[in-house]
Amino acid sequence: MRSLRSIFFLVLFIVPVLPAQEGEEFDALQSAEMRRHLAKMRAAERTMVAGPRIDVKFYRLNIRIADQAGYVRGDVLTKLVTVDPSASSVTYDMVSSLVVDSVFVDGVKSSATRSGATVTVALPAPVPSGTAVTTQIYYQGTPPYTGLGSYTDGLHTSGSRWVYTLSEPYGARDWWPCADHPGDKADSIDIWITTPSALLGVTSGRLVETVTNGDGTKTYKWAHRYPIATYLVAVTIGAFSTFSDYYKYSPADSMEVINYHLSDLPSRTPSYRTNAAKTVDMLGIFRDIFGEYPFITEKYGHVQFGWSGGMEHQTLTSLGVTAFNEGTIAHELVHQWFGDLITCRTWPDLWLNEGFATYFEAVYHERRYGVSTFRSRLSSRITSAKNASGTLRVQDTANVNNLFTSSRVYNKGALVLHMLRHVMGDPLFFAAIHAYASDPALRFGTAATADLRAHCEAVYGKDLGWFFNEWVYGEKYPKYTFSHRVDSSAGYTSIVRITQTTGTSNPSFFTMPVDLRFIGTGLDTTVTVFNDAADQSFSVPLPKKAASVQFDPGEWILRDVTFNPTGVHQTEPPYAFALRQNYPNPFNPSTSVFYSVPQAGPVRLTVHDLLGRTVAVLEEGMKEPGDHMASFDAAGSSSGVYLCRLVQGNRTAVIKMQLVR
Repeated sequence: MRSLRSIFFLVLFIVPVLPAQEGEEFDALQSAEMRRHLAKMRAAERTMVAGPRIDVKFYRLNIRIADQAGYVRGDVLTKLVTVDPSASSVTYDMVSSLVVDSVFVDGVKSSATRSGATVTVALPAPVPSGTAVTTQIYYQGTPPYTGLGSYTDGLHTSGSRWVYTLSEPYGARDWWPCADHPGDKADSIDIWITTPSALLGVTSGRLVETVTNGDGTKTYKWAHRYPIATYLVAVTIGAFSTFSDYYKYSPADSMEVINYHLSDLPSRTPSYRTNAAKTVDMLGIFRDIFGEYPFITEKYGHVQFGWSGGMEHQTLTSLGVTAFNEGTIAHELVHQWFGDLITCRTWPDLWLNEGFATYFEAVYHERRYGVSTFRSRLSSRITSAKNASGTLRVQDTANVNNLFTSSRVYNKGALVLHMLRHVMGDPLFFAAIHAYASDPALRFGTAATADLRAHCEAVYGKDLGWFFNEWVYGEKYPKYTFSHRVDSSAGYTSIVRITQTTGTSNPSFFTMPVDLRFIGTGLDTTVTVFNDAADQSFSVPLPKKAASVQFDPGEWILRDVTFNPTGVHQTEPPYAFALRQNYPNPFNPSTSVFYSVPQAGPVRLTVHDLLGRTVAVLEEGMKEPGDHMASFDAAGSSSGVYLCRLVQGNRTAVIKMQLVR
């Protein structure tokens, strides 16, 4: 077993974390997470449980670190309910280097068989689905060591013993028998940690008892009374010092935010105390966005471990010595909602954990320091996300390179949320995120991408399948070319032509709202157009002449963009008679209406209430063939459905628009 001195040397030289350089500490976090998971996945057995399905209700993990470094003894009591009919056994994940001493079923000794990285416990007789069963497995052995593995037992630089675990995605089975899958959360867990008396063993939940044994050891008994996935279970043992802050969540109540650290932290990260104290403000900011901290009756905190980066272990995040920085602390705290409270149901949807944590870490900076800081935090994410390969929803989860590549799951995931925010608008986006985090069917359970989409559509009031199909289930990003000219025959009307390529057939085109900023003498206005064709021109009436146009000036879209200064169109696209859906919709109080006409001629564009009364005349007069846009301001109108009607010659088109106040 290597000492932690050599481990620290490796981490420091592979992943330098420089908090003074904005964003670098988080890039290091992502890189470290990818490497550590890769090391574990390459070395350990990864057979998934193939036995009868079960629903775990409770674990009691009783683990003792032995005098021999790297060796563990323990027992796991599991209360479960059978799912399959006529189940005659229960199968758990447990690597072959852990040896089963004995097993019990409902207090009666039973037998177990091993196959690869599983252990199957025989039931006395087949039982129907819905049967409550209690098993207890006594085991011992050496968890597999993979350079930097799921279970690490060594020495800190001070010479004291230091043990820590990190189980995401498939590593819990390396050190305790369990149903190692994110979709099966135990309703609660007790964790008992026996260590030499000079050390402290910490984990999720509340410390309910410390037992001084007669053999120079202590047993720390922790109880966590919330549902938890196995990969979020961790134990950390060391010669810890502590400091605490308190989050006051009501006039009469507060929750401890406790930090466990070793002797080298103050010298290696001098700002650790200041950064950790910001957790209290972060809890308040995220409460306002997502709802109250999910585990408010217990605690939140951080514990130092030997990895570079962090891991969102439930109620007690593990942080490397250089990860006590503001960005990483915020990222891991977001995970308490997205990852811990609501866990990805299967690993292909990992972006629901990591994309959320990456984006809302930036939103924290926006709320605390302003928009410019927010954009700065996103800047490197944009560059990285353009390098993403494959769909955001990961297909091959056996390859950890797919699961934990920062450009894909972390950064493109964050940018997808950023774009969704622009599509929906801030009020509806944040309302949808709050609704998603507050859904009783998802809280303390699991979610898939379809659940997020359903909540967004329920709040938005419109189908968002086009967005999710392109950005979650599709690949790459759009590459735009645009040109601008002023139509002198129509006053100050600007005509902007947008073409797009994607470099993929999935999708061949990205439908997106695009902001266009028109600038000129006495003119600075931004108009949003809905780009739903690969070659599309927009006619925008303006009060003054636009000298230039900025494409997506707020960088809401993951894209490349090129300006065509000549404005020369070799071939003009054919135009159909069409009235497209207004954007935004629902709206309050104004919205844009998009339409096209195939030939020059008089056009009438009007808005009516459901009784047929004319509310507004948006356009009336001659129009050239092409795409056009008009604005409707519903100030003074009541909430409800309105009809927009386009007429040219004998052609008529109608759409519904919804005003919501």
